[in-house]
Parts: sequence; structure tokens; C-alpha cells
Amino acid sequence: MFSLCFLNIAVDIRLHLAAWAGHANVVSCLCKHKADFGAAAMDDMAAIHFAAQKGHLEVVKTLVASGVSIKAANRKGMTALHYAVQGSQVELTKYLLKKGASLTTKTKAGKTPLDLATSEEIQSLLLEHEKAKQTEDLGSKEKAEDREKAKDAGSGAPSEDKAKGDGSLKEANEEIPKRKGDEGDARESPPKPKKSRVALGHLLASDDTQEDEEEEELGKLSSYLCNALCNSDLAPFRATTVVLSS
Repeated sequence: MFSLCFLNIAVDIRLHLAAWAGHANVVSCLCKHKADFGAAAMDDMAAIHFAAQKGHLEVVKTLVASGVSIKAANRKGMTALHYAVQGSQVELTKYLLKKGASLTTKTKAGKTPLDLATSEEIQSLLLEHEKAKQTEDLGSKEKAEDREKAKDAGSGAPSEDKAKGDGSLKEANEEIPKRKGDEGDARESPPKPKKSRVALGHLLASDDTQEDEEEEELGKLSSYLCNALCNSDLAPFRATTVVLSS
């Protein structure tokens, strides 16, 4: 038990020393033998902090490839990027930024990596990266909004068609009972009786016949009177007159 604990302590010390000295091959070998690369030394300094402080790019790459987080901070809140910027390590700074190191992380004293940059080249590098990051975030936000709009438009069109279809179906359903109601009313209401027409043909015929007979009698009478006057025979006339008077 004692020898095992001593072995683990020895491995951790060798890893820190190899990272500080910049021996990438030794660091790789120790990581393959399951060295605790997350173990912290004084002030919670990990192997990646020692490597970044000294600007050992290959050691940092080896540790990151083995699973070390570039966001790890020590007791003072310093990350590998803080140390790289502070030491004006341009290539190491570029690598850490490429791997997603944060420019907004602050130390316990409230310092960001940009606050610790003393080299103009490092400052320019950080500002350009920050601007590119903002542009990328804006583009991602716009793309997300476009996808959301496209999604809403795609889901809205069928809904509108469906609403129209439902409206038409509703109108058709309302029209059917209405028609049935009209047909029922038509069956229930008896037809109105038509006014009977009075045939007056026989009356007209009778009057015409009577008038014809009267005209014929008057014609006979006129002929008779004319004959009587011409013949001075008044006796028949009187008799006829008496008959007519009676």
C-alpha cells in the first residue's frame, strides 16, 4: 500500500517536471502509463499550467490530446491562456484560441487574458479573434432564426390549408341540414288551392242565341208592318199590336 502511494506521487512529480522542462516525449509516455495529468501541485498548478507558463507548445498539445482541459484554472484563477498571453507566447496563444480557450475568463483579481497582454502582437491577435467570434456568433444566431422562420412557415401552410378545408367542410355540413329542413317544410306545407275558374261560355252562347232570336222576331215584325201599311190592312196590325201589348 505504501509503495503504491509512493509510485503515484512519483509519477505526478515527474509529469509536472517534464511539462515544466518541455519534454514532450516524456509527457506522452507518462500519459500513456496513466499518469494523473489532472493532479495539482502548489497553488493548484497542473501540468498544463507549467507548460503554458514556459511556452512549451508541443507539451500543451500532448496534454490536450490526452484529455487535459484547456479551461482548467489554478487557485489564482489563471488558465493556460492567461499564462500564454502573459508570457507573449504567440503560437501557443493561437493554438489555445483555436481549441476554444475563453477570452472572457477572469482571474481572482478580475483580469481577462486581454488585460494581461503586454505585447501588441498578442493584443492584436486577441482582438481579431474576439471580433471573429462575435461575427460567428451573429451568423449562427441569424441562421438559427432563419431555420426557425422556415420551420414556422413549413408548419403554418398545412395548418392554413387544413383550416380552409375545415371551414369548407363545416359550411357543407351546415348546408345539408338546411336543405333537409327546406325539403321538410315543403313536404309539411300543403299546396295552396288554385282559384277555380268560372266557365261563362254557355252564358255567352245563351245570350247570343236569345239576341239572335229577338232580332229575327223584330225583323219579321218590321216586314209585317211594312206590308200592312202598304196594303192598308190595319186589322192584322191591331191584332198584332194587341198581342204585343198583352
